[in-house]
Amino acid sequence: MRSTQSLSLAGFIGGVLIGAASMAGFQAMTDSDLTPPESGPPAAPDAAEPIANAALAVISPPPDPLSVGAPPPSARAETSETSMRQLERQVQDLRIRLVSLEQSMAQMIATTARQTHSAEARRPDPPRTTSARRAALVAAGVEHAVAERIVLRDAQRSLDQLALRDQATREGWFGTEEYREQLTRLNADARPLREEIGDDTYDLYLFTTGADNRVAVDSVIPGSAAEFAGLQPGDLIEAYADERLFDFSELRRKTTEGEAGELVAVRLRRDGAVIDTWIPRGPLGVTLDSARFLPRP
Repeated sequence: MRSTQSLSLAGFIGGVLIGAASMAGFQAMTDSDLTPPESGPPAAPDAAEPIANAALAVISPPPDPLSVGAPPPSARAETSETSMRQLERQVQDLRIRLVSLEQSMAQMIATTARQTHSAEARRPDPPRTTSARRAALVAAGVEHAVAERIVLRDAQRSLDQLALRDQATREGWFGTEEYREQLTRLNADARPLREEIGDDTYDLYLFTTGADNRVAVDSVIPGSAAEFAGLQPGDLIEAYADERLFDFSELRRKTTEGEAGELVAVRLRRDGAVIDTWIPRGPLGVTLDSARFLPRP
């Protein structure tokens, strides 16, 4: 029994001694790690170190160009502010140019309006007397004797018409069938001035006396026959189906003549140039106006 207790005590004391020795060894190792190395000459470099550094230089990627030499935030902010000021100056310059362009266009429109008004102001009055009409015919190229005959004949016809109207009104049959029949007989021998002096002379006569002598296209309806034929606003329609035109009522009358849909020749004048085209007979699909232009060959 005592021998057993002695063995147990000896084992306990041995364990304590072993533990103490272990703690002392651990403390010594820790102190050696914390103690700085003694000063002395540096150790010689390893011979393999240059080779390893060269390998790392080859394997390592090149530096990012965006990150190398990047300006500080303050410099970037200053650059952005400078760019913004340049953009504002460019916008201001564009605004100034736009205002200048608008003013130029307004001046051009005003000048055109003044020129148009001036042209209208220069439009001569129609002849109101026999001598004025005779002079206008002669100025258009009609011989003096022919002009005299035309003026006297038309004056006599006007007097006869007034006499017929007065008689019908006094006797109570003005506006009746009898009045219309007598007026038709009175005008039966009347030859239109255009037929008597010819288209060219009649054209110049209209211009000389201040009358409109051209049919102008005011607008073109989309999808119309006129649009397919190439007509444009501002065009002058000088002939339709090989017949000269001096009034838009003549054009409207001619579009209803002949066979509907047949192609007829149309002569236009655009910016001084003559354009020939074809269009089916029938509604043109345009709005028309009258104009006055100096006759051109």
